[in-house]
Amino acid sequence: MVRRFPGWIAAAALAGGIACTQAAPVQTPDQVVRTFIAAAEKGDWGTADSYLTERFSNALRPGSLPSAWGMAGKNVQVRNQEVSGKTAYVWVEGTDSLEDAAQRLGLDPLTLRKYLTKPDLADPTYQQLAPQLVGLRLEGDTVTSHVKITLYQQDRGWRIEVWQPDKPPAEGSQPEKAEESADPKPSPSPTEAGQPAKNQQ
Repeated sequence: MVRRFPGWIAAAALAGGIACTQAAPVQTPDQVVRTFIAAAEKGDWGTADSYLTERFSNALRPGSLPSAWGMAGKNVQVRNQEVSGKTAYVWVEGTDSLEDAAQRLGLDPLTLRKYLTKPDLADPTYQQLAPQLVGLRLEGDTVTSHVKITLYQQDRGWRIEVWQPDKPPAEGSQPEKAEESADPKPSPSPTEAGQPAKNQQ
């Protein structure tokens, strides 16, 4: 005996099969960064690494991704994004205690406070850390980190190419547009911008 099914059941099954084969929605640059941040906060560094460009991933020393991303601080939030063709910039902001930020930079808290308030520009250690300190702002005993993330659009979607400290925006202003904020100097290599300074552990 041949069992017949109503036509609507067959149509629904066919539609469901088609839906299952459709690709996942393409993520925007800020969505990619949020997904990366969520993976990093869970300690899922394998997933986090999958959102980096191959060049950036290969440039990082094995196992160094957690410390490299540590410069962004904790409770990282996406603040803004700018897209220009196949390049995008996403600005994020994180926080750390003064003690944790100092430890990350290989400093004692009093020295970091001095560097962020009244630095000695002739201090060799300050000079070495200055590129990373430019993205930090001290409010009481809390250090706010401002980081600019560069992404490239690739065949598999937007991927993170590099991140680097970024000067905090002036009060009441927004980060510069991508075409305006482009540094006329050559961009630092992933190991330079994504890695901690040599004296960091």
